[in-house]
Amino acid sequence: MKPRFDQWHFDPLIMILIAGIVYLYCLITGFREVKNIIYFSLALFLFILTESSPLHVLGMRYFSAHMIVHVIELLICGPLLVISLTPLILSPLYRSILALSSFFSKYSWLAWLSGVGIMWFWHIPAIFDGSMNSMQRSFSFIPVLHGGCMLLAGILFSWPIFGPFKSTHIQPLSGIVYLFTACISCSLLGLLITFAPLNTWHHYFGMHMPSENPWNISPAEDQQAAGLIMWVPCCFVYLSGCLLLLYRWFTETDLPKNQTGIRLKTSIIDHD
Repeated sequence: MKPRFDQWHFDPLIMILIAGIVYLYCLITGFREVKNIIYFSLALFLFILTESSPLHVLGMRYFSAHMIVHVIELLICGPLLVISLTPLILSPLYRSILALSSFFSKYSWLAWLSGVGIMWFWHIPAIFDGSMNSMQRSFSFIPVLHGGCMLLAGILFSWPIFGPFKSTHIQPLSGIVYLFTACISCSLLGLLITFAPLNTWHHYFGMHMPSENPWNISPAEDQQAAGLIMWVPCCFVYLSGCLLLLYRWFTETDLPKNQTGIRLKTSIIDHD
């Protein structure tokens, strides 16, 4: 069956996951109107797009399309969900979120390892092929597990940098190292995918028959494109974050001492 642009599929488990995310967000924000809800809405829209739109169907047949799904969920949806959390003074979960932020500020390497580790885990050939084959069944919990893991990886990884409490953010120079090493990790994974033997990921090997390949992309070209997507766009996102942190470092070091003191006192409740 050829992937068509009118193919939308709303997996019940994915919808339950989205409903759970909405409820948790409302609980965290105290069921109050928040100013950053636009970021939350955009994250949910992109997540639905990757899991229910024709892009998901294409991802089942093209490695490169599947990699686009990973990039969107991991590097866009996850950080947007974290950024959408506004000052949580009135939140019932205020103390819990503050404790979590303090933990990741102290042990940021755990957030790094969680985000990067989940990404590498799902690209282990045996696990990748098993999960993709399971997704082709009429009912499977793998799609919601896979999508949920990608979101979780993005949230955990971006929390030490974009968490709701500025006082718990890691220092800008440490953040640059944090993001740059993640860029190296993505580059290594992208290189492995690009130059790996053609049948390393069996799910896509031999799928592109003439009648099922409207874009005339060979399996080798598809795999190389997937590796390049993991390599170039991901590193561009990480390096953009490095530039942002470098800008933050310069602007903060230029503040007068008394203004810096005021910021340190108020940053725990200031998300902006």
